[in-house]
Amino acid sequence: MAASKPQIRSLFATPVSIHFLPIAQDANATLRPLIMEHVGNGSHGQGWRSDNDIAWCGEHLQTVFRVARDLADGATSTRTGGRVALDWKIEACVCVRQKGEYRELAARPGAFWSGVYYVDDGYAKSDDPALGGECELADPRGVLPAMVAPQYAFRIPGGQSAGQTEVIRPQSGMIVLYPSWLVRGERRHDGEQARVTIEFDMTPP
Repeated sequence: MAASKPQIRSLFATPVSIHFLPIAQDANATLRPLIMEHVGNGSHGQGWRSDNDIAWCGEHLQTVFRVARDLADGATSTRTGGRVALDWKIEACVCVRQKGEYRELAARPGAFWSGVYYVDDGYAKSDDPALGGECELADPRGVLPAMVAPQYAFRIPGGQSAGQTEVIRPQSGMIVLYPSWLVRGERRHDGEQARVTIEFDMTPP
């Protein structure tokens, strides 16, 4: 009997959702100047971060939250695969990073989903990759898959980054939603314009 092809299964998937706010152009035109009025001093090269009381962002903040809740509902299920519609609690802050600043890699313990909304990517419409500032997501397995033979990877979709990081180039209006245990950071931003984001954590009731 002829040998059958081996079945390859990708186990323990890590979902990352990328979406664009439908009214991003109008929302960002209001949010950016409002946020820049509140900017204080940054710390240790990682930019300025507000406290968690950002109600002053107004109605467009609530629009971002509504879209985030819809994304979270769509990416969450019961253990038997059933759909959910949850009353997600959201805590959020505003971050502003100037040229030369970055966000160190960190997880967000205590939440289920975390996300970032890019009010202004800081690229001033440039597509030059030298400007950096990519959103960086680290392999949750750590460096283990790359320790023994770092020159090799897994022959599956996404397998080439095992033990390393995946990067997403931000765009104004983009929402990135990811599990809170997944380590996220941003590489050094070298755009001439400030990078402006709303970063949030979501917990179920």
